[in-house]
Amino acid sequence: MKRLAIATAAVVGLAAPAHAVLQISGTVGGVSVQCADQNFACDTNPVAGQLSIGDQTLGGVQFIGSSQTQTIGPPSNRLDTSSFQIINNSGGAVDIALAVSGTGFASPTTLFSASGGGTFETAAGSNITLSFFADSANNQGADTPTDAPGTQLFTGSHVAAGLTDTFSINSGTQPLVETGPFSMTLLASGTLIDNGSLVGRTQALVTDVTQPVSEPGTLTLLGGSLAAFGLWRSRRRQEETA
Repeated sequence: MKRLAIATAAVVGLAAPAHAVLQISGTVGGVSVQCADQNFACDTNPVAGQLSIGDQTLGGVQFIGSSQTQTIGPPSNRLDTSSFQIINNSGGAVDIALAVSGTGFASPTTLFSASGGGTFETAAGSNITLSFFADSANNQGADTPTDAPGTQLFTGSHVAAGLTDTFSINSGTQPLVETGPFSMTLLASGTLIDNGSLVGRTQALVTDVTQPVSEPGTLTLLGGSLAAFGLWRSRRRQEETA
C-alpha cells in the first residue's frame, strides 16, 4: 500500500530507468506510476539504497510518509518498504497495488524471514495481501505493480474488522539457498474503503549472508604453523629438563 510513491511519480509522469537497483511501482484507482532510487525528480532521499517519496494526494487518496530501503550484506540482506498513513477520501473504495524490488543481494544464504503489518482505522471490509519473492537470476522486479520475478517465498492476507484492526503477517525463519547475486521483491495489494485509513504499514524480507570459510590452503598453512609451534615448545621443555 505504498501509495505515496504512486502519487508522486504520477504527478511528475516519470518512468524508472532500466536495470535500477531499487525501485517502486504502484497503482491507485487505475493510475500507475514508477520511481527509481537516485531519480531525484521523484526520489527525495539522496542516499543510495534509500528511496523516499514526498507526501501527495491523488484522486482523493492521501499518502503521508513513504520509504523503501535496500541493505546488502553481510551480515544480512534486507528489503524494506513502509508508509506512515494512507487515507481514502475519494468517495468510494479504491484498489491499490504496489511492488518494491532490489537487485544484487549478497550470497551465500541459508535462511529468510518475511514480515509485514499495520493498522486499519474505520476501514472494516478493507483487505490487504502481502507477498515476498526471491529470484536466483537477479532480475529486476517492480517494472509494473505486479512484476515479481523468481519464486514466491511467502504470502499472507488480512481483512479489516471493527473501528481499528491491527494485523501482523510473519513467515518465521525458513530455508533459502542462494549461491550468487539475487533479487528480492515485495508485493502489496488490496482495497481501502471510503473514509478508511491504513496507518504504519510495513513490509520486510530479510536473509542471512553466510560468512566466507577460510580457503583450504590457508587452513593447511595454519595447521602447519601450529604443528611447528608445538614441536618447538616440546624441544624447549626437553632442553629445560636435560
